[in-house]
Amino acid sequence: MSNNNKNNNIFKNYLSPIIFIIIVPLVLYFLLIKTNNISNLILPNQYSFVFTCLFLLYGFISLKISNKEFIGPKNVDDTTPCYTDNGFAFWIFTSIISIIYGLFNKDGVIKFGENYIPVLMTFNIIGLFLVIYLYMKDKNQYHNKEKDDEEGISGLFRFYRGLKFHPKIFGVDVKQWTNCRFGMIIWQIIIILFFFFSYHKKSKINIAILVSVILQSIYIGKFFFWETGYFNTLDITLDRAGYYICWGCLVFLPAFYTFTVYYLANQDGDIPWKIGLGILALGLYFIYKNYEVDKEKEDFKKYGEDTLINGKKAEYLNVKYQKNGEIVDSKLLLSGHWSDVRHKNYLYEILLSACWCGVGYKYGALPFLYLFYIIALLVHRTFRDEAKCKTKYGEYWEKYCNIVPFRIIKNIF
Repeated sequence: MSNNNKNNNIFKNYLSPIIFIIIVPLVLYFLLIKTNNISNLILPNQYSFVFTCLFLLYGFISLKISNKEFIGPKNVDDTTPCYTDNGFAFWIFTSIISIIYGLFNKDGVIKFGENYIPVLMTFNIIGLFLVIYLYMKDKNQYHNKEKDDEEGISGLFRFYRGLKFHPKIFGVDVKQWTNCRFGMIIWQIIIILFFFFSYHKKSKINIAILVSVILQSIYIGKFFFWETGYFNTLDITLDRAGYYICWGCLVFLPAFYTFTVYYLANQDGDIPWKIGLGILALGLYFIYKNYEVDKEKEDFKKYGEDTLINGKKAEYLNVKYQKNGEIVDSKLLLSGHWSDVRHKNYLYEILLSACWCGVGYKYGALPFLYLFYIIALLVHRTFRDEAKCKTKYGEYWEKYCNIVPFRIIKNIF
């Protein structure tokens, strides 16, 4: 084995998992504690355990009570996952209840703010227990275990990456539970509660927080409106249920994605209403453009060559790929937003994030941490997605990239 391969294996098997399992949580909690001006409470307590278990149970029940199902794409491990299809109604109901609670229960909102760090600490404990359980349950039998053994994949990396694509607990898909019915919905709940925390503390509306919460809430609502579309993304089709995705959605997502609102609530940061209105209008524009990009693709999937984009029939590239040993015909869209950039939806998502972080422009770089993170995440996801497409479409993907040469920003990248 060459030195380069040996070094790569060491980084993949040990250093990378250690960074994400140990270093990232320590840095994250250090950041949250150092910027917390609300309370000195840090360690998990009765409130934090009740809060965590309540919302884990709430998300779990939401997946059990609905009879409406969505059948996902067949996975590489030959399983065809089945999901619960009630995400948008779940988001609407949860948002309304959170707003009513925040508006009329001042003491409850203040108590939440004071116990926020203990709540996140408890998320971490529960998240670790869940991931350990999944690892111990499946470590001796999962798809491509023999390949992992042959390649010398360490147990630490398997724990970090995960083993099974679609493990279930009491009939519930673990990734839908952790990613959608806890991580994404708790993001919504936290920012609503911190808006009302600020409101009750100061007896006035904080424009900066309000604008950020509105933009984030629309973004989250859009996610739940198209939740079934999420089941076709890399998070679901390629990522296994391990520390990376499950701990990430149970802990990192609630703690970090909400950071701008959390930081402004701690700093009492506000902006003039005219600037807030301008940022809101810009953010709404980027939301619409992001929706427009996604809708063009969804319409093309639905109507194919009969799709109309900007009043004209959609242009496309005929491609072929192999599925279950058979050659399948398909099409790649070449019209509208998809005519010059392969991932323009990522561009508008980044610009939207800049708006909801931008309300903290008076307070240095910290309110923009999520923006820096999402740029890195989406660039990395772009390369992962394109590697998947190249494997799937082969020479046709190369031809497509020649026609649509840019990844995210026209003439730049």
